[in-house]
Amino acid sequence: MATYKGIQGYSVKKLSSDPAASEAAGQLWYNSTSGAFKIAEAGAGTWATGGAMNTGRAAMGGCGTQTAGLIFGGTPNRTATETYNGTAWTTSPASLTLGRSLFGGAGTTTAAIAFGGAIPPTSGGGLKAETEKYDGSSWTEVANIASGRMGNLGVGISTAALSCGGYNPNTTALTLVEAYDGSTWTVKTGMLTARSKGGTSTQGTTTAALYFGGVSPAAAGGTVKTETYNGTSWTEVGDLNEGRNAGSGSGTQTLALCFGGDAPTLSPNPTANTEKWNGTSWTEVGDMAIAGYDITGFGTGSLSLVAGGAPAPTRTTATEEWTDPVYSIKTVTVS
Repeated sequence: MATYKGIQGYSVKKLSSDPAASEAAGQLWYNSTSGAFKIAEAGAGTWATGGAMNTGRAAMGGCGTQTAGLIFGGTPNRTATETYNGTAWTTSPASLTLGRSLFGGAGTTTAAIAFGGAIPPTSGGGLKAETEKYDGSSWTEVANIASGRMGNLGVGISTAALSCGGYNPNTTALTLVEAYDGSTWTVKTGMLTARSKGGTSTQGTTTAALYFGGVSPAAAGGTVKTETYNGTSWTEVGDLNEGRNAGSGSGTQTLALCFGGDAPTLSPNPTANTEKWNGTSWTEVGDMAIAGYDITGFGTGSLSLVAGGAPAPTRTTATEEWTDPVYSIKTVTVS
């Protein structure tokens, strides 16, 4: 008689009721109540076309959520502010005091800040340190960031925000990080890699933030490096799958999206690629419908929005909305 050794199997859980589909994706179990094997599956996350902006632009500031978003400024030298309700954009009577592009933004549709950026030579030129605060009806100048720069990015809300990175005439990129408490900016521990025009976890906080991609001295076309911030120090974590700059991001430190940008591996360079961060690593997911760079994004990692950008005219007024996968439970059949 043959002897079989070393045969190893895996036990299947026996449950009296099905778990939540979103928590059991990829798992198999036996439902003792229905007498059937079950498996949870995740569909593909997708981008869908949203309402077009009223003023076409790129490299603007933005903040909020997919159903309550705010866009302000942008190139060429825009001051216009628009709000989004999940369907359509409405132009606000309030305009930025200083028209600018490539600057940081943070907050909500009724409490936002804009900081840094650049203005074109035709309007005096130069990099700006000005910060403006929005209260839902008007913009007011408040305390400046430490120095004029462009390509800096924002995280958080109007009373607890971060300005990360950027560049100025004296350097190709900065590690500089500042925190805003609602009245003043304070210099904090800098990032490990100097860079600008990357992506951040826009819904993050001053003690739990994520920065990814961007232009750095070692990767002018776009770096893959990702860093997390705990309020005290920065730590390098898992790399993006595709290096890029002038893209955007959304979400939190543990659930984020990176999308679009200028990818040096492509010809032409604009990318539609989207990657999702689970707190440990990046995974490629569904592409945007329209490739672009100098775009602006915000929202949660599961419900996000991207607006405007270049190249013109395809992305200048475009809006796309990201919806996370739909989870479902299916009965396993054998035939």
